[in-house]
Order: sequence, then C-alpha cells, then structure tokens
Amino acid sequence: MEFWGVEVKSGESLEVDPGYGKMIHLSMACLGEVKKDKGEPVTVYVKFGDQRLVIGTLTSENFPQISYDLIFEKEFELSHNWKNGSVFFTGYKAEPPLESYPSQ
Repeated sequence: MEFWGVEVKSGESLEVDPGYGKMIHLSMACLGEVKKDKGEPVTVYVKFGDQRLVIGTLTSENFPQISYDLIFEKEFELSHNWKNGSVFFTGYKAEPPLESYPSQ
C-alpha cells in the first residue's frame, strides 16, 4: 500500500489510471488555498465509463474537505467547477485482495 494524491487545477480534469493489478482508494477531497469568493460552493465530480457523477460539494466556510471510501480498479476522471483554485484528492494505491483476481 502506498500514499496517493493529486491536484486538479481550475478548469481542468485529471484522468487517473490505477495500473494493472492495482486499485486506488479515494479517501479525501479538499479545497486548495482560498483567496477570494469564500463560501462559493464547489461541486466535485468523478467520471467512470460514460457516467459523470457528483461525489460532493465543498465550501471554504463550512465544508473545506470531504471524506470518501471509494475504490477504483479501472480508469476514472476527477474534476470540479471551482474557477478560483485547485481541489486536492488523497488516498492510497494498493493491490486488490487475491479473491479479486480471475482464477487461472
């Protein structure tokens, strides 16, 4: 198991590939430095396959971070709608349990 973290900058999205035989456990999202527009709601999205889903809303005043317990074994994409900064995602990368592998 190893630490995993990424920054998704304003106006960008980030494709994440766990790699063969690996999984990413998404544990947290938090706002970067807030310089203006405090309290502005920031919607956080994950795109998995052809589905784009809202996984939370952050605000600097009340909810600057949110905890998750999401596991991805295939490629996914992270994004947000904040125009004034970055959102940081953290978690860990690990190998799935042995029973997850197809038997040979």
